[in-house]
Amino acid sequence: MPRLFSTRRLFPVGKNRFTPCNAIYLLLLVTISVVLVLQLHRHLEPEEVEAPDPPAPRIFCIVSTYEYRHEHAAIHIHRTWVRHCDHYVFLSDNIHHYLEPTVFTNLHDKWHRMRAYLEYVYKYHFHQGDWFLYANDDNFVIVENLRNMLQSYSSNELIYFGCKLRTPNGLVFMYEGSGIVFSGAALKRFALAALTNESICSSEAKGNDLTEELGRCLTNVNVIAGNSRDELQGHRFLPFEEDLHLAGQLNESIDQHKYFLDHSYYPVIDMNVPVSLRSICYHVNAMMNIYDLYYFTYKTRIFGVKPNSVSENVKIVQNMNLRNVRNKQLS
Repeated sequence: MPRLFSTRRLFPVGKNRFTPCNAIYLLLLVTISVVLVLQLHRHLEPEEVEAPDPPAPRIFCIVSTYEYRHEHAAIHIHRTWVRHCDHYVFLSDNIHHYLEPTVFTNLHDKWHRMRAYLEYVYKYHFHQGDWFLYANDDNFVIVENLRNMLQSYSSNELIYFGCKLRTPNGLVFMYEGSGIVFSGAALKRFALAALTNESICSSEAKGNDLTEELGRCLTNVNVIAGNSRDELQGHRFLPFEEDLHLAGQLNESIDQHKYFLDHSYYPVIDMNVPVSLRSICYHVNAMMNIYDLYYFTYKTRIFGVKPNSVSENVKIVQNMNLRNVRNKQLS
């Protein structure tokens, strides 16, 4: 009589016994099946799509220089920070094989030069930037900090930034030696509405009062002078050398310092200008120091410190600075 049920199917022995190889094979099949089921289930569920980061604003850098400063100053700008701009141009009164500047001759007044430079950039380079930084050949600029600040604004706003000053009659303008950044809309309004109207923007020589006249022109065409300080009132556009702001004090006996103190838009407490941890632009006195500044800004890494730790340390220092400022104001 044939057997209808075999115990060897349940308890394999002999040739059909359950070996370790069979166990591994079975485990592999089960794993693949589970993965396939989970993958199918994941594809059936709607996924949350992360919005891409908005594109960073394009910064076009305008560097004003002179023939006699090509080798002494401008060439060092070319080798360091200006390469971090999306596009840049040097503007000068003569040619140079390395800098390849755009040349303007017979412009001996600073205001005439600035007018011509900004009009030129609007006509021929406007499509290359969202924001336009006007700097001198003795400035050091941390372009990434500028880009970070501008993330909060639209290049379509009629606004510009710099080291903010004010005349006794209330006209707001920017300090010449600290860099000035224009939104695309502000540069366009200046070129098309201000420069074409002598009654609201003079073409006469202004000498060292060039940025004061610039402020008048921009105010007359409704361009706002923005606040470039950080959330703790630290200055991003600094009027003088970094060592003065970090380890010294302003001195009223120095003409440039007195001018700044007399015109500063914001109150200066204890002869100090608080420096933002995200500073953008300041003056360089000894040009060869620019390589030290560039190295410590862009190259140096702190061993063993995670980025999050750095952020926490920055917050701690910012809070300490804020408390110190408040204590000075109350005392």
